[in-house]
This record gives sequence, structure tokens and C-alpha cells, in this order.
Amino acid sequence: MKFSLLALLFMVALGINTASALPRFASRTGAKCQSCHVNPSGGGMRQTFGVQYGRDELPVPTWMEEYNIDDFSTQITEMLSVGADFRTLFFYRQLPDTGSNTAGSLNAFWEMQGDMYLNFKLAKKINIYLDKGLYSGFEIFGTAAILPANGYIKVGKFVPNYGMKMDDHTLFVREATGFSSERGRTELTGAEVAISPGVATVAGGIYNATDGFGAGTGSKKAVLGRAEGIFKVADNMFVGVGGNVFSTSRSGNVQTTLYGGFGSFSFENLTVLSEVDFIDVDNAGTKQKGFVSYLEANYVVIPGVDLKIAYDFLDRDTEVKSGSVSRYSFGFEFFPIAGIELRPMYRIMKEDPTELKNDEFHFLIHFYL
Repeated sequence: MKFSLLALLFMVALGINTASALPRFASRTGAKCQSCHVNPSGGGMRQTFGVQYGRDELPVPTWMEEYNIDDFSTQITEMLSVGADFRTLFFYRQLPDTGSNTAGSLNAFWEMQGDMYLNFKLAKKINIYLDKGLYSGFEIFGTAAILPANGYIKVGKFVPNYGMKMDDHTLFVREATGFSSERGRTELTGAEVAISPGVATVAGGIYNATDGFGAGTGSKKAVLGRAEGIFKVADNMFVGVGGNVFSTSRSGNVQTTLYGGFGSFSFENLTVLSEVDFIDVDNAGTKQKGFVSYLEANYVVIPGVDLKIAYDFLDRDTEVKSGSVSRYSFGFEFFPIAGIELRPMYRIMKEDPTELKNDEFHFLIHFYL
């Protein structure tokens, strides 16, 4: 657990506390999630500001002069806007020798994401949002930005607003907390409310603990609490802090409680993100405590090229001295023109007490609208 403690100390040194990270583009601009995204909790379809940022700030400037589309807009009519994200991954993975497996490695293409977005503007501050995913996942909800202090109400089926909105669902902070598509459907039906006085946002939510059809849903509920803010502390310097808790009760008297925080620091071309989560599971009186953390640093070398290094840590049972996993990742992101991202990353896995030969190389191709 020593590497996790180093991550915590690093955040404290930055003045971030043990709070969860805001995505790096929000940290670089000091903007809230709803400034760039239609979904007020972030991710998915981009607002006008988010579209413009992706076209003006991310790509190689000289290439955009040649390939740019004049008067580009994702707004079809005054009432309808569209968007999309497609991520195709090529991966190479070492396979440890288990006796039954002698292949040594595995490589394949995988369609990691395929999402189409529609947003219907019914009236000022009132929207219906649809996100249809490739693997039968979907979000559909209505939002009404009618509460005081720039607040909103959100009702429908969607992913609860816990932790960072990161595009890599293989991160330990997503897998271990259950908010990864690799763990199955992460959307729940329910409602969230939030207010955003000034630079801070406070949100709460209640959802079905398990979604089904009709009576198959059951009566058990999940609840969420979240508070966050992003602050300008100097020219080109922003600090984000936040914390959240999520508690859900499932069949068989299993109670799972997640709590932790996230933080961000950005100064000129450097952006640092981190998230720390504690996982308490009570299975009919048998308790287990887990811990997971993530630390990421990005540096803009030139417009269009971001260097990236990251560290994941996972300990599913902190009462057991062994069994933790660490992962070190390094690579870069390349935005040649608007709407395209290329991301090669090498990932080194370290297991305790027995280290396996299972490093990975990922090459991600991302098209976005």
C-alpha cells in the first residue's frame, strides 16, 4: 500500500486533499462539466463550448487550417443536436504461463465504445437526452435547470455521478467500484438534483439498487452524495477538489458503500488528476474493506501532443497483507485534426506477492463529434 500512500501525499502537497479528480480539460479551463457537456454531470455529448474547445485547442493548428470545416456545428435544428464517440482499440497482452496456457501473448482489435447522442431541447433549460451505446447500454433522461443557484433536476436512466468521468473503463477506480462497462450495465433508473452556487456544485441522487422490468426491479435503493469545486488560484492555474459517497443494498443482504474523493491541479501545460476510493462490503455480517486509487499526469508538449503517465493501485481486501495490484502506464495522446485522437500506451502490471508476466500495449483510435 506504500504507493497509494505516496499518491495521497502527492495530492496533499498540491493542496488537493483526498478528493477526486476532474477531467483534465475541465481542469485546464476552470470550467464546470456542464459548460462542455449536455449531461450536467459530465461525459457524453458536448455543448457548443465543448465542441469549440475540441476543434480550436486540441488539434495541430497548421493541420486544422487545411482540414477544418467552416461553420461546423453539431446542432441540426434549434431543437435537435447530435454527437458521437467511437473508440477502437488494438491491444497486445502478455499471457502468464499457467500450465494450461502456452500461447505467451494475445493481440486483437476491440470496439471499445460506440455511442450516438441525441439531445432534444423542449424549452429553455429543459432537455431530453439519449445516449445509445454499442453493447445495448443506454442512457435516457430529462433535465430541467430550474432550481435556484444554477441548479437542475435530472430524471431517467443514467450512470450515477460517482468519481471521475474517465474514458478508460479498465481503470481500477472504475472496475473496483462497479462503474465500468466491463462489470455489466452501470446505468440505474432514478433521479439526481444539484445546485451550483459559484464555483462549487453539490449533488444528491436516489436510484433503484438493481434495474429490472416492473416488479423485477425490487424495492432496494442506492443513494449518492457529491460535492466538488474548481478554483482559479493564479493565472493559468486551477485546483479542483471534490468528494462523494455511494451506498447500495442488493439481494442477499449485501450492503456496499463507496466513499472517497478526487482532485485536479493544472498549471499552463501540466495537468494532474487523482482519485481515491474506499470500498466497504457487508455481506450478511461478513465485512470486507477495499482501497483503490489513480494518479495521472498530462503535459502538452506542442499543440496536438499530450504526454501521459498514470498509476493505478488496487487492494480488494486491506486486512490481507498480500493480493494488491499496481499498474504503471505511459504513452501519449495525439490530436492530428478535430474529431480524431490517437493514443498509444504501454502498461506494466505488478502483483503482490507473485508477479505475473502480463504487461499490455494499447493503441486507441478515437473518433468524436
